Amino acid sequence: YPKGVARNGIGKANRIVTDEYLRVKGSVNLFATGDVASVSDLKYPKGHPMVAQVAIQQGRLLGDNLLRLAQGKSFRPFQYQDKGSLATIGKNRAVADIAGFQFGGYAAWLLWSVVHLMSISGFRNKVFVGLNWMWSYFNYEKSNRLIIRKYNFRAERKSEIFTEQKYKKSEA
Repeated sequence: YPKGVARNGIGKANRIVTDEYLRVKGSVNLFATGDVASVSDLKYPKGHPMVAQVAIQQGRLLGDNLLRLAQGKSFRPFQYQDKGSLATIGKNRAVADIAGFQFGGYAAWLLWSVVHLMSISGFRNKVFVGLNWMWSYFNYEKSNRLIIRKYNFRAERKSEIFTEQKYKKSEA
């Protein structure tokens, strides 16, 4: 468990249990936000989902509440506003769940692209990233994707045989 947090302050999935003001349970001015924090309410009795939306909203609230603390005002509680979910699953493919409306395909992929492009800070950065994405899209460039080496069974087996032979020689 994290230093400074009592063992009883750790909940399921090793998340730090906090109150509705994001204060670590049993502390006065110790706070936790994002994936490490477990804030439960009537709608989310097991804690909020570990997604970026929650972390961003908690971070904003904590910043506001710290200002309120400095000004001698009372804290505002955390109230999660679910804006929906978007996930890409390939080129021209994505899934979306927004306000209970679920859809997928090219429209969801386009929406994902626009939403993520708009979340980038600075106009220049948005233009640069947008142009980079367009270049990759039209040239089928794979530099923006994960690089995973192909599994080479023969090389793996040769390595195992070499290790076995080396081990047998050292025993003799």
